[in-house]
Amino acid sequence: MDSYDLEALGTHRGAIDRTTITTQPPATVMKRINAILLNMGVHIQEESAFKYRCIRAKNDTVAERTAAVNASSLDPPDSPSTTILYGAPSEDPTDEVRFSVELTRLGGLNDTYSLDIRRLKGNLRSYKFIYDTIRDRAELSR
Repeated sequence: MDSYDLEALGTHRGAIDRTTITTQPPATVMKRINAILLNMGVHIQEESAFKYRCIRAKNDTVAERTAAVNASSLDPPDSPSTTILYGAPSEDPTDEVRFSVELTRLGGLNDTYSLDIRRLKGNLRSYKFIYDTIRDRAELSR
């Protein structure tokens, strides 16, 4: 992942979330996203330098869930985590979610990129929690 071939970036298709648009260097963005995903306890499979396929495992026990929620509220975003991050029961049923994270180019705009986070499988509310967490921690539009 040390060599980033900018020609390998795909072109963005679909709706645009303004909070996932950035002009930061792609290498910097992908390093930050990798750290965020690892901190969240997400399993990452690197498909390319700019695309990850990810799995957030299902939480089967209430005790583990309570510990994960409490631990996540204490961990700063950049510290390594060994627990999987789950949201509050009202916003995250803690189901397994499979999703992809890809940095793409915006057509017609030089050096402007979009972080595309797409749900592949899993509960929509759990995915929304994951999406919002990644988007907030990445701070791409700031």
